[in-house]
Amino acid sequence: MPVTLTPTLPRFAQIEPIGRCNLACRMCTVNERGDAVTELSIGRFAELLDQMPGLEELHLQGLGEPMLHRSFFEMVQMASARGIRVSTNTNLTLLTPERAVRCITSGLASISVSLDGASAAVYEAIRRKASFAKVLRNLGRLVDARDAAGSALAVRAVMVLMRSNLDELPALLRLLHAYRVPELLVQRLSNDLAQPQLPVRYIAIRDYVEDAELRADDLEHARAVFDEARRLAAELDVALHLPRLQPRATSPEPRDGPRCRWPWDQLYLTAAGEMLPCCMVATADRVSFGNVFGSKGAGPTPGGASAAGGLVERWHGDAAQAFRAALAEDEPLAVCRSCALYHGTF
Repeated sequence: MPVTLTPTLPRFAQIEPIGRCNLACRMCTVNERGDAVTELSIGRFAELLDQMPGLEELHLQGLGEPMLHRSFFEMVQMASARGIRVSTNTNLTLLTPERAVRCITSGLASISVSLDGASAAVYEAIRRKASFAKVLRNLGRLVDARDAAGSALAVRAVMVLMRSNLDELPALLRLLHAYRVPELLVQRLSNDLAQPQLPVRYIAIRDYVEDAELRADDLEHARAVFDEARRLAAELDVALHLPRLQPRATSPEPRDGPRCRWPWDQLYLTAAGEMLPCCMVATADRVSFGNVFGSKGAGPTPGGASAAGGLVERWHGDAAQAFRAALAEDEPLAVCRSCALYHGTF
């Protein structure tokens, strides 16, 4: 089946408000990133929304912690006022009582909280610089504000599954139930960074990920933990989403389309304006479709991003088309080769 290389702008976009973080999580590249680290201005954010009149859903988060951005809630409010459903993901370390209320009043539809363990020892070994006790305090603030307002704000937890925290999954379900969080999404490590010519700055992270990822001899135990977690989630009425433990089976029959549709159906922008193929790539030094604001994000193209139509130009540009054409082939691109999303285990 022919695959278009110039799809229409998608109804979903992920935009990174800020390119830095207050934590140093072991599996994350944010503090070693080799692309531009900046904040997206509220003006440029508005220009981007202007260029996506058909946008229906916006995930306002990238590698950086969104609540570090001083205008984060103004961005949420601006997008929500246009009828866009806005979600975010946060480590929740920066949530004050005032910000808990803003999560309700800004129009935010959904907030995911990174919580990779049910104990301080396990959680803090992964989320370095974070305090488990502080995060739980802030989680209490958030759900209290939600319930006091009778808000429909969807609050869920996200756990990155590793060998070190697998056994804490049932305890985490109990913890979330106690804090009135009705949903848990469990994800595998997104990418082991095993691409050729990986920038040297990422090698230590790659080595950590390789050691932390579930191995073949962990899978039987993981299945038993998953079975217990499913039973417990049903008992506690917590919606539990578990990943595949093994890659999805490949069919000898020709595929109906590309193995991964991210670069067709979803759009990702860093705070510096780099358009990436997907959220898994995370930094523009690995691969980029180009900058929607002009060269290296140093400034807007003449007349501003809106006048130049920089977003559509990059979405339909040569780099984007070449990436989609390669992704539609049977052999994965180097940057996709070890991606959990590509292999269906995310």
